[in-house]
Amino acid sequence: MHRKCVISVSGGLGDMFMLLPLFRRFEGFLVLSDLYKEVFEPYELDIIWWEEQKSMIYNLIKISKILRIRKPEIVYGTYPNGRRINLLIALSPGLKVFCDDGNFPVKRLITFLKLMPGAYPIKIPFPIKKSYAEINSKILGIKYSSCVPFDFKENPDFREEAEKFARKNPYVVIHPTSKYKHRSWSIDGFIEVSKFILKNGYSVVFVLGKEDKATKDLIENRIPDAKILFGRSINLVISYVRRAKFVFANDSAIAQIGGIAGVKTFVIYGYTRYYHTAPYGSCVIRVPLSCSPCYNFAKGEEAVAKECRFDFACLKKITTKMVIDYLVECKAI
Repeated sequence: MHRKCVISVSGGLGDMFMLLPLFRRFEGFLVLSDLYKEVFEPYELDIIWWEEQKSMIYNLIKISKILRIRKPEIVYGTYPNGRRINLLIALSPGLKVFCDDGNFPVKRLITFLKLMPGAYPIKIPFPIKKSYAEINSKILGIKYSSCVPFDFKENPDFREEAEKFARKNPYVVIHPTSKYKHRSWSIDGFIEVSKFILKNGYSVVFVLGKEDKATKDLIENRIPDAKILFGRSINLVISYVRRAKFVFANDSAIAQIGGIAGVKTFVIYGYTRYYHTAPYGSCVIRVPLSCSPCYNFAKGEEAVAKECRFDFACLKKITTKMVIDYLVECKAI
């Protein structure tokens, strides 16, 4: 039985993709959110699922019981100061290891952990200029560069669909939206860049979620030749990304797929910490304002929206010309 446990039930889908290559090599068991089952199930990993349809209390009781039965020697939390992660670490047996990025009352947590029977908490600093993937790679003892490009397990039907489309014409995958609207660059900017890509002989494939119906209608109206993957399986998206000329996206899970797949990836960044979350090997497009990046994990996205005094200049000052010039400079076009 595996005696090491990694808990990663905080963070979005992009964070999970970033860590997927490490988890694939990890010799232990995982605690993950079942929001990501579609991504992780093909790899036959040893996973305890946090059930999102159930309450936090239910999950804490269920998972802590399993942890006590399995008795891991080491329990590690991947995400800096994630609330769920810290609670599960506190309730688990074994040596407790967690990251600290300065956004949580860590002293209080350590005091609590020390009161637990047999608890030996170890705080790992989260260096400002280190990436999320790099920190986890070092702690898990797995060299990240040896895990990428990552060999995704593809659904045969999805692979066939993407290969058939790729044979017609080389294409670029574009993801113009984000879970958080203030993290998204202008849709008009994405459309203008897409038109430039089309003029240079490539097709464009837009990836949109079910919540992006208005964006879908806008793209269909302004770029009739675009292919749109609207609300499709994330595993189908993986098959399209793997065969793309390059990926152009907001800070998102789609950008992370491109990075670990070894596809050239260009990512728009505003207020988020690009040095923590930029996809592996990606090209970051940003305006280096003195106030940016300003995102504070503990306060969240809503706090950024309320506290920003510059009307998200970090995103709005990125022009279409800047992006096109960068794509040309990097010989993507």
